[in-house]
Amino acid sequence: MRVIVAVTVALASVQTPQTPTFRSTTATVAVGVSVKKSNNPIPNLTAADFTLTDNGVPQTIEAVSIENVPIDVTLFLDTSGSTAGRIDDMQKDVQTIVQFLRPSDRFRLLTIGDSVYESVPWVSPGTKLNLRFDAVGGISLIRDALMLALLHRPEPGRRHLVVGMTDRQDCGSVVPGELFVEMAARTDAVIQLVDYSGGGGESNYRVRACTPRASGDGVALIEAAAERTGGELHKQSRFFRGASVARAFRTIFDDFRQSYVLRYSPERVTSRGWHAILVRVPNIKDAAVRARQGYYAD
Repeated sequence: MRVIVAVTVALASVQTPQTPTFRSTTATVAVGVSVKKSNNPIPNLTAADFTLTDNGVPQTIEAVSIENVPIDVTLFLDTSGSTAGRIDDMQKDVQTIVQFLRPSDRFRLLTIGDSVYESVPWVSPGTKLNLRFDAVGGISLIRDALMLALLHRPEPGRRHLVVGMTDRQDCGSVVPGELFVEMAARTDAVIQLVDYSGGGGESNYRVRACTPRASGDGVALIEAAAERTGGELHKQSRFFRGASVARAFRTIFDDFRQSYVLRYSPERVTSRGWHAILVRVPNIKDAAVRARQGYYAD
């Protein structure tokens, strides 16, 4: 297990011009969009089925596709004391999750203890993993771990999916919640959160004090960051079977692969700064549409 991040470095990266930024670098903007009804993806949609506004201005959608491109998958497992009772299940399920990926995809695993760890560096699907990690009580570096995930910059032609299995109860992170939400608007990754809790293990996991403790809106800020990227929180029962880690990931990954990519050339909007995006599918009743909330243009 290798410690890979001092969060002060991550903070410095966020505040410099080198920050990874989701932006329009050409005349065309690409937006990933999930469209579901009764929790099932809706297939065969065309440009005529969508409406899109950029800073409130209607845009012409030039192309719609479901791209079969390679995906970089970052899995974050919350290994704080609150999930200690599920550590064995997690270790088994990670190997199963790697088998879901396609040969062109890549995978890495982040966990937390007294720091953020890259328990599995980038590997190809099918790699046999020798996993061993332990829960640590009194600290829960949720924002720090997800910030590290967002700092990854995939190579051109690849997408980045971040799946966080966590109860979102941060304790000890250096990255402020507001800064994390801002960072989510500046990267092209999609964050999907799975409500993961239960099984705190022995009492010693919970005896240490934690500073700094997240403010009362800490959980909401983490969810807001996921929504900014076009992701969401996936609810689970508090007392779930161990296989649900792999099952929840499989559902998220399959949905991500079936999401649409809309392309348009911004018209009648300013070229710089934050652009708020709103995507709708008006002719399909009760369609659930999730898309990135916007992008920065330089």
